[in-house]
This record gives sequence, C-alpha cells and structure tokens, in this order.
Amino acid sequence: MWTPIVLLCLTTNLTDCLAIGGPAAASKEACMESAQEVGIPYLNKKYPLKVVRSYRCITWSTDL
Repeated sequence: MWTPIVLLCLTTNLTDCLAIGGPAAASKEACMESAQEVGIPYLNKKYPLKVVRSYRCITWSTDL
C-alpha cells in the first residue's frame, strides 16, 4: 500500500508549510500517477497562495 505526501508552502514564507497525504494506492506507480494527475492539481486550486515544494509516495506495511 502506497500513500502520496505533498509538501505545500506559502510563496511569501517558505517556512510556513503543511503536508497533506492520501489516498492509498496499490502500487508506487499508481500512487505517483494519482498525485500528479489528481492530488496536486486539486491542492493547487484549494491552496492558491501555497506552492508545492515536494511530493513523494511512501509505502506502508499491510501487517498493521
């Protein structure tokens, strides 16, 4: 299971940041595609004063 994590920061103050994650995907490729095609465009609209500084997909164990 993979989850995208996106770091957004204010354009005027790059130390004022927040991280947003989700939803889970079955593979790293599906996770990256979801982040690029759905998540980041959505976050750009929702937080117009913030800029995406970085993003990545992290893996989770299914043995919770």
